[in-house]
Amino acid sequence: MKRLDLLAVSDMCVDLLLSGNVRPRFGQVEQLIGAYHLELGGSANIFAAQMAKLGAQAGVIGALGADPLGTFALGRLQSLGLDTGRVWVDARLQTGLGVALIEGNDRAILTFPGSLSAVGPDRLPDLASEPCRHWHIASYFLLDRLRSVWRAWLAACRRAGITTSLDPNWDPENRWRGVRELLPEVDVFLPNRAEILAIAGGTDPRMAALELSAAGPLVVVKCGADGVLAAWRGQVWEAPPLPLQSPVVDAVGAGDNFDAGFLCGRLSGWSVPNAIALGQRCAVASLASSGGFAGQLEEPSFRPAGVCWKTP
Repeated sequence: MKRLDLLAVSDMCVDLLLSGNVRPRFGQVEQLIGAYHLELGGSANIFAAQMAKLGAQAGVIGALGADPLGTFALGRLQSLGLDTGRVWVDARLQTGLGVALIEGNDRAILTFPGSLSAVGPDRLPDLASEPCRHWHIASYFLLDRLRSVWRAWLAACRRAGITTSLDPNWDPENRWRGVRELLPEVDVFLPNRAEILAIAGGTDPRMAALELSAAGPLVVVKCGADGVLAAWRGQVWEAPPLPLQSPVVDAVGAGDNFDAGFLCGRLSGWSVPNAIALGQRCAVASLASSGGFAGQLEEPSFRPAGVCWKTP
């Protein structure tokens, strides 16, 4: 296995995106929708693909079912330029499936887990072989087989000189347990506004970011139409939203694409404001197309920096 710039465990699935008249009515009522789109899903896959389009060598770890959706997903991963040497097919699994019902900028999601949480601790790589420069955790609450090992794993990454980031995504159980305990070992924490308020409590994302950054990480909060804010050691950066260049098709994957742009900048030695700007450009670009991949920014700006990038 070659050393990569980035590795992440994939919440491996395929997304079926439905838009238009998508509010279902029971009682065997049939209705016509406006459009559908079948695409590779998974927050880690979207994130890694955007990193690859920015010039990084990125890979994912995950399992797929021996079924048509699995074949489709593997082909998409490879076409996106991702390293799939740590992706395997398991005949005992069905490939995970997410069905998104899209209304304007909002969506409801139905998820069949299947292969989504198939990766266990035994599938994590040997850090002694230096598998990557940066480790990203996406969909913390969906990768339930790994929750108990992440803190020790992140600490081991730090000892090995591998930087780390965490985007918790939404907790389907709405319990939000375990994230705070990881923050002392995380370099960059990347929640959105709803997630950080659920984890920290309160109603002010700025105060929540300052509170959670006291544990050690640079905290970057995606606030949608209110822009982005970041906090570290009492310092705060705020960026207004970028103007949209075209109508919003859907918001699927916008947060993951922001993560990729921001971390691409930071891993290249950029300042926090400049990294935020690249993250915003990635997020805005993805809004113009259905799914998280089609609109991704293709701009090879990644330049590995031999500096301690954690310090803003």
